[in-house]
Amino acid sequence: MYFITFEVKIVNLNIMKNYVLLVLMLSFLPTTAQKLYKKDLLDLEKNIYKQAINNFDLETAKDATYHIIALEGEQSKYLDTLAVIYFNQKNYLSCLKVSDRILKKEEKLSILELKAVSLENLNATKEAIDVYEKIYQQKKEAYIAYKLALLQQQLKRSAEAYATLKSAEQLKFPDKAVITFPGAKKDTVQQVPFKAAYYNLLAMVSYDLHNYDMALKYFDEALKVYPDFFVAKQNKQAIALMKKKLESNNNTNNTNKTLK
Repeated sequence: MYFITFEVKIVNLNIMKNYVLLVLMLSFLPTTAQKLYKKDLLDLEKNIYKQAINNFDLETAKDATYHIIALEGEQSKYLDTLAVIYFNQKNYLSCLKVSDRILKKEEKLSILELKAVSLENLNATKEAIDVYEKIYQQKKEAYIAYKLALLQQQLKRSAEAYATLKSAEQLKFPDKAVITFPGAKKDTVQQVPFKAAYYNLLAMVSYDLHNYDMALKYFDEALKVYPDFFVAKQNKQAIALMKKKLESNNNTNNTNKTLK
């Protein structure tokens, strides 16, 4: 009886030793296994992302990007990729949210541009102006000035818009860039060269500031660049007619004062 009890104790002791050894082994194995598993998952998701992009499948690419970010954490460079995907999908609210996550850590010009356009499309005009001003300080380009001035004009900040446009007058204008405007016929559009669009906006801002002669001058500049610019023609005719009426009214008033 004593012998049997002793033998059981020996067996139990061996089991305990094996259990402790197994626990020790498992405490090391998961770290290595997790690293290998994580690397395999990352490689898989990155491969899925590349294939999805090659096939223009933004939805699958977005899903893969989320998985990559979950594996890599907030330092993942794929946060930038996610912002670009949302932008290309015209999901401006999500693009804005991701852009803000990135900009909290680091101010990137490319992400600021995504944020500015997203705010613009979400009709957050004042906030978009603030971001475009930051961009224009870092990137002196005529197109950025145009976008900024257009938003400033929308908020009736005409003096600021005029100053912004004049600051860009000596900058190089993009040769092939065009801006879409309404065409002469109903439900049609015109692709207007950027330089003509720039002078049209400068003319409109001058009009807002009640400088009608300057407005007519800039409309002429726009039409020199693009003679078929329908909107510029209409604007010029309307302002020329208004100026003529104002001058006529002023002359009448002066005559009446003289007669009195």
